Amino acid sequence: MKDLADHLFDVLENSVTSEATEVKVVLGFCNKRFSCKIKDNGRGIKSEDVTDPFVTSRKERKVGLGLPLLKKTAETTDGFLRISKLEGKGTFLEFETDISHIDAKPFGNLAKVFADALRSWPDVDFEVLIEGEKNEDEQVLNTKEIKEVVGCSDIQHKEIHDFVYKSIDKELKRIGINTQFGNF
Repeated sequence: MKDLADHLFDVLENSVTSEATEVKVVLGFCNKRFSCKIKDNGRGIKSEDVTDPFVTSRKERKVGLGLPLLKKTAETTDGFLRISKLEGKGTFLEFETDISHIDAKPFGNLAKVFADALRSWPDVDFEVLIEGEKNEDEQVLNTKEIKEVVGCSDIQHKEIHDFVYKSIDKELKRIGINTQFGNF
């Protein structure tokens, strides 16, 4: 995967594949460190080591490289990847990377990830927040609210896609995240 956006889309796809109907993402960027927390209400992970490339829940192939590659990306830059099963139902995944590290991957187009996720999985409710100061997260996307305004059947229209993209892109740039390595 060439950038963090590719990793993020892969994790969102894992949530959807595990039958999640709600996915919450909290993004942060401070002191050259990018963090991402994802919580879903899907089936949850098994007790197996999901960062082992030869452990996958997919039936069509016997290897899964998404999470092992994300783990390597994070750890190579003095970061981490943590994954845990939530009590009851769901998964919590968190990773952090030092974007100023020589081996860091660029952000890629993170705003496009969410706009494309909305278009790809219209039945899933996505909530995206930006980690704020003093642990006050700022909501930048809530598809439940959008669906209430425009209707579920209109959620995939180009105008909605463009609105979501521009809104998230503006907020990410405000905190210093752009498609390369951010503003520090």
